[in-house]
Amino acid sequence: MKLHIAIAGALLSAYGISAHAYDWLHDWPTKFKTDNGYEFGIKGLYQGDLNNYSGDTTNPFTGTTVLADQTTWRRKEFNVYGKAPYGLEFNIGYDYQGKVWIDNYVKYSNKDIGDFRLGQFKTPVGWEEAESSSATTFLERSLPVQAVNMGRRLGADWAYTAIPNWLVTLGYYSGGDLNGDNDGDGPAAHVVFNPIKEKNEVIHLGLALSQENRDATTDGRGIVTVPTARFRARPEANLTGTRLIDSGGLKNADTIDRIGLEGAWIHGPLLVQGEYLHFNADFTDTKPSYSGGGFYVFGAWMLTGESRDYKNGYVGNVKPAHEYGAFEVAARYSELDLNDGPVLGGKEHDWTIGANWYLGNHLKFQANYVRAYSNKFSSAAKRDLEIDPEVFELRAQVYF
Repeated sequence: MKLHIAIAGALLSAYGISAHAYDWLHDWPTKFKTDNGYEFGIKGLYQGDLNNYSGDTTNPFTGTTVLADQTTWRRKEFNVYGKAPYGLEFNIGYDYQGKVWIDNYVKYSNKDIGDFRLGQFKTPVGWEEAESSSATTFLERSLPVQAVNMGRRLGADWAYTAIPNWLVTLGYYSGGDLNGDNDGDGPAAHVVFNPIKEKNEVIHLGLALSQENRDATTDGRGIVTVPTARFRARPEANLTGTRLIDSGGLKNADTIDRIGLEGAWIHGPLLVQGEYLHFNADFTDTKPSYSGGGFYVFGAWMLTGESRDYKNGYVGNVKPAHEYGAFEVAARYSELDLNDGPVLGGKEHDWTIGANWYLGNHLKFQANYVRAYSNKFSSAAKRDLEIDPEVFELRAQVYF
C-alpha cells in the first residue's frame, strides 16, 4: 500500500496538478510523458463485492451450509508500467486482496514484425477470462471459462496484427507462475478474424488452443509430487470457495488439451457474445482419458446508446457519452458438464441477469442475479445431490 501511494504521489507531483483541477469523472493524472517520448504510469482495479444467497444453500444430505453471505474486496490490483519510444515496455502488477502477482512482463512492439512478450500473463483459452477484469459484462466469468482456463502462466508469446482483419498470437508457457502454482508447460495459440471491424460495428470470430504437459516435481528434500488435474467452477459468485461441481483431484495427469471457439457481434449499443470450451485430459496410469466442457452465450444492451470498446481482439468498457453515465442491461446462460466415464464431477447450468452503470471513465457499478442449477453424485449419500441456489451480487468498481 505504501509503495503505490508513494508512486501515485510522485506522478501527481510530476504533473503539477492541484486538487482544484482534479476531474473525478474524466481523465485522471495517472501517467506522465517526457519530452523525449518516455511514458510512466500506474494502473489500478479496486472492486468491492456483496454476495447474498437464498434458496438452496445447504447440502441436502448433511444439512451443512455450503453457501454463506459475504461482503469484501474482490480485487485490489495495482500496476506500475513504463513505455519507451522505440517500442519497449514493462508492467509490474500485484493483487493486494488475493496476495498474488498478476501481469508482470517486458514487451517489445514493432508494427512490422509484431509484439513479443516475456513474463507472466493470462493464457488464451477462455476468451472471457483473457479480457480485462475491469471490463467484464457480469461480475464473474461463466462456468466453462472458470473450469477450462489455465490462469496466468510464465512464458513468452508473439502477437501479429499486420494482416488486415486478422490477429494471430502464439505462445509457450514454461510451467508454473510467480505465485508457485499452476505447474505445467506447453504451447498455445489464439487466432481472431474480424470480417467487420469498424467503429460501433464489429464481428469477432476466434479459435484458441493449448496443450499442457503435466510433469512430476521434486522438492529440495527429494519428495516427488505426482501431477494432478482438476476441473471445477464456482456458481458464478466468487467470494465463496464452494464449487457445486468438481472433478476432484485426478492423479497422474499427463497431457491436457484445451480448445475454445468464440464469437461476438457489436452492433451499436448491442453486444452478443459466446464461447464453446472443451478439455481432454490423459493420464500416465490406467485411467481412461477424461473430457468435459460447456458453453455460454449472452446479450447486452446499452440503454443510453453507447457502443462497447473493442481493441486487440477483446471487448472493453464503454466510455459514457453523458455526464450521468451509461446504463447497460444483460442476460447470460452458461452450462458446464464434468461427468465423463468414472469421473462424476457433476453438471450445472446458470441463468444470470445483470445491470451496469458506467459513471465517467473510472467508476462502474454492477448488479447481478444468478439462478444456478447443479447436480452432482455424492459417494457418501450414494445418490445425486441437487443444490440450486439464487445469488444476488453487487459490485462497486474503481479502475484507472
